[in-house]
Amino acid sequence: MKSILIADGNESVAELFAYVFASHGWNVTRYSDGKRAGEELCGRAQYDAVLVSHRFDGIDGVDLIKLIRALDHRKDVPIVMVTGTLGLDVATTAGADDVLYKPIDLAVLVATVSKCVERGKHQGT
Repeated sequence: MKSILIADGNESVAELFAYVFASHGWNVTRYSDGKRAGEELCGRAQYDAVLVSHRFDGIDGVDLIKLIRALDHRKDVPIVMVTGTLGLDVATTAGADDVLYKPIDLAVLVATVSKCVERGKHQGT
């Protein structure tokens, strides 16, 4: 079973994303606070992917992505950012593998994250 950490400050959006991934067979962990998500990611729990919103409490999505990429044991985990405002170049420069813009098509969301995970496996991550 694949696992994903979802970090989104909008509790109802995070709940929806969690439901969608769970219904596709993913094990889901979610946080509405960027700092708490970062603390979780500093630990040793395994995640196949991370879904990050741009805006939430604690630290923002760009800073969370930078934190993840700085961790040796997370540097290769696929990260997808969901945003309504941030430019693609800012997110990818921070280390996001892909960016989706709101409003989100849920089927595209799952397909994009899955594609990033598969691409990572083919590259030996």
